[in-house]
Amino acid sequence: MSGRSLLASFLAAIFLVLGGCSTPSKSPASLSFALMGDIQYNQREEEIFPQLLDAVSAQDLAFVVHVGDFKAGSNSPCTDELYLRRLNEFNQSKHPLIFTPGDNDWVDCRRPTNNRGDPIERLAKIRELFHSRPNALGKTPLQLQRQSDTAMGNGEFARYRENAMWTRAGVVFITLNIQGSNDNLGFDAANNLEHAERTRANIAWLKLAIERTKAADAIGLAIFLQANPGFEESIDDVKKSGYAEFLGVFDEEAKRLGKPVLFAHGDTHHYRVDKPYISPLSKQPVANVMRVETFGSPFTDWVRITVDADNPAGLFTVKPGGFSSTVKHVD
Repeated sequence: MSGRSLLASFLAAIFLVLGGCSTPSKSPASLSFALMGDIQYNQREEEIFPQLLDAVSAQDLAFVVHVGDFKAGSNSPCTDELYLRRLNEFNQSKHPLIFTPGDNDWVDCRRPTNNRGDPIERLAKIRELFHSRPNALGKTPLQLQRQSDTAMGNGEFARYRENAMWTRAGVVFITLNIQGSNDNLGFDAANNLEHAERTRANIAWLKLAIERTKAADAIGLAIFLQANPGFEESIDDVKKSGYAEFLGVFDEEAKRLGKPVLFAHGDTHHYRVDKPYISPLSKQPVANVMRVETFGSPFTDWVRITVDADNPAGLFTVKPGGFSSTVKHVD
């Protein structure tokens, strides 16, 4: 071997040794985001929420997802004034905030203690106020694709502005308008029709997200909805519920996809992580799906979810946000 070749080999070896000893930096494709919901049910939580949002804003996060229920389900009328107040509060977030509504916010407006509001009209108002722009809420822009603005929005899905999609770190993220209170099914003919049409929209949006996640440059899918669709209920009850049709499609599509899927929701107010996800419809595991439920009243916290693009097998990691309030209880 010539002297020049020997020197080149020596330098290459030194480079490999030094490179192996260095600490690998976190992939720029990795990120963390916040999950929250089911809060501001009483005066105490009204006072705590700005602190919670400030604590989340102080974190290094890509965005915040609020899975709905920004008010109590009863003794809390669904007024325009309240909606505007919540819109202003959400816009104080330093990070982009993506909001998908909950049943307390529109489905349960029909209750006598909520002044017998019209759920369908209230949902239309939420769309007008919270989902009229292509961007997320909050102080930092994040452009969303809304179902109403896609090709499918030219037809029967034109009203579904609340169903949003965005992609970060190789993950496709979507919101779906799926509600507690049996997803607005079983009240009257008009709302049964609303439920059926919205279910079709949700399934179409899910299928589009699945197709996008099948692309070679996508590594996973995350879906966000309000409802707990029956994880703790019997199979018979779930099969009779307003969630059965969507769950059947989700289970099959997620299995065929094969890539990691995050199923994130609120509704029943207990922080839970199930890996793997156990289908409410069959009580069978779907190995590539993780289920996460965020905290809810009276438990005031948020959930940190990290996407590690360098670890596809453990793409999503989850832990409590660790919020601690200084607000004293108000009776």
